[in-house]
Amino acid sequence: MKLVGGVVALFFMVLIAAGIVPRLRDARELKAESASVESTVEVTVVPVKRAPTTSDLLLPGSIESLHESPIYARTAGYVERWTTDIGAHVAAGQLLAQIQSPEIDQQSEQAKADLGQLQANLNLAKRTADRWVLLSRDSVVTPQEVDEKQAAYDAAVANLASGEANYKRLEQLQSFERVTAPFAGVVTSRSVDVGNLVSAGATLGGTGSGSSRPLFTVAGTDTVRVYVNVPQSAMALVRPGAAADILVRELPGNAFRGIIARNARALDAASRTLLTEVQIPNPKGILLPGMYVEVRFAVTDSVPPLIVPANTLVIRTDGPQVAIVRANHSVHYQKIQLGRDYGDRVEVVGGLDSDAQLVVNPSDDIREGVQVRVLPLVTDTK
Repeated sequence: MKLVGGVVALFFMVLIAAGIVPRLRDARELKAESASVESTVEVTVVPVKRAPTTSDLLLPGSIESLHESPIYARTAGYVERWTTDIGAHVAAGQLLAQIQSPEIDQQSEQAKADLGQLQANLNLAKRTADRWVLLSRDSVVTPQEVDEKQAAYDAAVANLASGEANYKRLEQLQSFERVTAPFAGVVTSRSVDVGNLVSAGATLGGTGSGSSRPLFTVAGTDTVRVYVNVPQSAMALVRPGAAADILVRELPGNAFRGIIARNARALDAASRTLLTEVQIPNPKGILLPGMYVEVRFAVTDSVPPLIVPANTLVIRTDGPQVAIVRANHSVHYQKIQLGRDYGDRVEVVGGLDSDAQLVVNPSDDIREGVQVRVLPLVTDTK
């Protein structure tokens, strides 16, 4: 019985050993494989791309009216009425306000009456001088007396000319009682009301306190303009007569074509930019003065720069770098020189080959020379 029991026990031990040994061997192999996999970092890479030969350069700007003028009073008086308010479209010469100036009116009437008196004096002086000339032929009067009468006539001529000039001055002041638009445009401000006392060159409030505000402000918006600072690298694009597109975020899908009117022909020494004026036809009045816009210039480059995604950049104290995966699946950090920044993409103008594979979002585990396992490439649709 003991022998049989020992044989049975030995049989079971052999069965147990036969089941455990392969499992232990598999566990060791699996652990070794897992350790090998864990020692290799997985990365996602993207290829370097070259920018298209034609690209866009977007620069910020602000809409301004081509003509804008504050309208001040040119004569003193009280505002009798005003005819236009903010937002009104006015034509050149259209009445904006009427000023009541009784002092100027009375002075004009007095100057007109003075002209009659001066004309009468002139007529009398002329007839008198003619008579004395006739008398001098018969030696009835002396030449001295003739000269005196002629001088009186000349003085009367001068007095009449002075009176006419004064009357015309007062007439001009009377015409300033009508405040008119200097050109066609839109009224953008009004700071006057009925009964306000105004003086030449400024408005006065009802209490008599002075103010430098104009009565109205008129802006011509049929054509508007944008001043934009163009960097030195793109100054060849802003030749007068060249086209540019104006983009407004609040008006998506609309690009307003403008023409470069002029540039400063000198760069700002502080910013190294060229001040450029772009004029845009605005017959429908869609573009309003003060709007923030972007000016788009078309840039053509026979040898366009390389473009890399912004999430491949590593910014360090010694400059920007990218992590390149070599053919042997090792990582190398390469210093690069950056160009224009497009937000999600950045130009690279030096330090990078066109066939490089770049690590996306490199972590701290991605060190120089580390071996990596490349995951399937991410398609860059930009």
